[in-house]
Amino acid sequence: MKKELKFQNGRFKIMQFTDLHYVDGSSVDEKTINLMRSLLAAEKPDFVMITGDTVYGVGNLQGLERVLKPLVEAEIPWSFVFGNHDAEEGVGKEVLFKKVMDIPGSIVFHAEDSGFGIGNHYLEIKNDNYETEWVLFGVDSGSYNVLSDIGGYDYIREEQIRWYRKAIKELGVSYGDFASLLFLHIPLPEYKEVWERKGCIGNKLEEVCCPAVNSGFFTALLEEGHTKGVFAGHDHINDYIGNLHGIQLGYGRATGYNTYGKEGFLRGARVILLEEKNKNCFETYLRLEDGSIVSAVEICTE
Repeated sequence: MKKELKFQNGRFKIMQFTDLHYVDGSSVDEKTINLMRSLLAAEKPDFVMITGDTVYGVGNLQGLERVLKPLVEAEIPWSFVFGNHDAEEGVGKEVLFKKVMDIPGSIVFHAEDSGFGIGNHYLEIKNDNYETEWVLFGVDSGSYNVLSDIGGYDYIREEQIRWYRKAIKELGVSYGDFASLLFLHIPLPEYKEVWERKGCIGNKLEEVCCPAVNSGFFTALLEEGHTKGVFAGHDHINDYIGNLHGIQLGYGRATGYNTYGKEGFLRGARVILLEEKNKNCFETYLRLEDGSIVSAVEICTE
């Protein structure tokens, strides 16, 4: 089901699932799928973005179709970026991505001019006049740093930054005034800085597991001037959001049970509400497994 993204009565609701960590169809994995169903039923989003570590283990290809079944059932358009664990065992990213594109509801694609990674793409949300108001970027944040003696997690590459800048400029020529959000798995190094500046909403219960190398992607976001927020996963017990130089840096809430967590820190999903006529503000909150809503806030970047 290929479906255009469009505002509904001036509003558009995004749900972010992250770190589903589906492994082998165990009762723990079934608990994850049931949570996805209940969150989708409660919120009825217009679109779902999955920010990595969706599957894990030697059965990653078989697990992919199973864990995404709630989205197929709900007939909701969705997209996807890779995490560092998705292809760590089992088949590689190329095979997984072909499967992702074939699952009903998927509107993900790979931008051939984006250089590094698989699944760098953007999606436009249009108004009734088919003009683009908001753009959603998905970026492959890689896996592990291959630079000698540095190690740690991967970083956004120069080719990806060039692709992002080019896309922003081309969209600007076509639509002029628009806003964008960006989704990826591994948080940018600036996630550390935004927490240290105070004023974040939400929790930081583990270290920010970002790259040791800062390749300047955040600077590109600032210079291009259209991106209002960045949303990551990866750190399962961090869920904060905060303003750094006018851009919101936020985590989702880990959704999957078949991985580490913290007692009392419930699984859930982030929800983001966009307004067609307001490109400087958006609302966001976390919907948790017990049905509660926490960390609700309206954010204005100007």
